[in-house]
Amino acid sequence: MNIFKNDIYSGVKGRELLLEYEILLVDLYGVIWGGANAFPDALDALQEMIFSGREVIIVSNASTVSSDIMKKYDAVNLRKGVHFTHFVTSGDVMRDTFLCGKVQLSSGKSAKKYFVCGSLNNAIFANSDLERTEDLDEADFVYLSVPRFSDEERNSMPDAMKKFLYRARVDGEVTSWDSTSIEPHIPRLKIFLEKKKLIVAANPDRFAVCPVLETPKAREYVPKLVVKQGLVAEAYRNMGGEVFATGKPFPQIYRCALEKLAAFRRKSIDQVCKNKIAMIGDTLETDVLGARNASDDLDCKIDSILVLTGISAGEMRENTPGEITADAMNKLFSAKKIFPTHVMSALGLNSEIYF
Repeated sequence: MNIFKNDIYSGVKGRELLLEYEILLVDLYGVIWGGANAFPDALDALQEMIFSGREVIIVSNASTVSSDIMKKYDAVNLRKGVHFTHFVTSGDVMRDTFLCGKVQLSSGKSAKKYFVCGSLNNAIFANSDLERTEDLDEADFVYLSVPRFSDEERNSMPDAMKKFLYRARVDGEVTSWDSTSIEPHIPRLKIFLEKKKLIVAANPDRFAVCPVLETPKAREYVPKLVVKQGLVAEAYRNMGGEVFATGKPFPQIYRCALEKLAAFRRKSIDQVCKNKIAMIGDTLETDVLGARNASDDLDCKIDSILVLTGISAGEMRENTPGEITADAMNKLFSAKKIFPTHVMSALGLNSEIYF
């Protein structure tokens, strides 16, 4: 399927396209946030959309609950009422799942105890009946949190795996290590598989750009593409393991976002879905595919706008170093069988629109 007639831009600018929509669902990482800082043009665009009366809902695959993540980004000038009207995370959806006791085991029984793999995320379990255990054998499932390694875990690895690890920027005194490869995660996945554990993940993203130190003694953090929960869960599923996940591209996070807006407007979700809606994201497999899945699930039309500032743009550049060409886009869309409604150079008022 060739979606381009030629390599020239459509002539439409970002402001013109964005104003076509009444509700904008916007991804965070790779669209608004670049790994170390927010994109100034993106903040300007969001602010103008709010000023023009649009509803802007940030829809993020972050496993952090939105009440906590909003505090973090308010400190770096991404503010409710200025840049967005609502904020929904995959962590919110998973927390609701835990509160309702909807994690079902293959035996048909409800889960009671969980084992944490990765960093702690206590807020997501708050007020649920689930109990944390440090004994893997007695756990009903493994909660896959941010997939980082401790100093102790890194030190026990062979050098062939250590080469993939970079010191992550985290809050507090604890040292954690991000990985640029799935390889360091495989040994513990084999243990989970041997014990037939269900993995529960609140972030389907395979990679994310995060700040790390190039060397342990480096002074400045640099953005690097590191492994996230989605890739670890995918590897486990490919090994024959069972996975339960929330977030994009699954439709429940879109439903959650629109239900939050419906409640705020005191309308039904069916009434909200009559508005013109678009999902703006940087990744085909989550943002764009998710918009398609949610359209089917909600029986409404959610367009997708792919921005070339994140994950999928990086995939296009792998085979075409330098500028992204129409041919590179066509090849990636056709290979994945995922086609966005529009392609935008970046989230910005003056950004170029490819189609």
